[in-house]
Amino acid sequence: MKVDTETNQVIDPCVYCGRSTAFGSGEGLFVNRIPVDDDWGCAECSGFECDECGKQIYLDCEIRVEYEDENEVFHYGNYHEDCYNEDKHGASAEY
Repeated sequence: MKVDTETNQVIDPCVYCGRSTAFGSGEGLFVNRIPVDDDWGCAECSGFECDECGKQIYLDCEIRVEYEDENEVFHYGNYHEDCYNEDKHGASAEY
C-alpha cells in the first residue's frame, strides 16, 4: 500500500475500501481506478451489487436484465454470471 511517509496516510485511497489506487502502490488498482467525485474508487468496489446474492460484482462484469414483458411488468437486475438464471430473472441481452 502506498503511504505518504510524512502524514502516514494512504495515497489516493479507494473511497469504498480504503486501499491505495496510486501508481506503484502494489495493490494493482491504478489501472482500473474510477473517478468518484474528487477521489477514486477501485473497480472491485465500483461495480454493482448482485441482486441475487448481495455480493459486489467487479466493474462491467454484471449480467444486466432490463426489459418490459408482455404484461407490461418491468424487469431489472444485475447479477453475477453464476447467480443469473434466465428462467428466474428473465431474458438478458448478453445471453
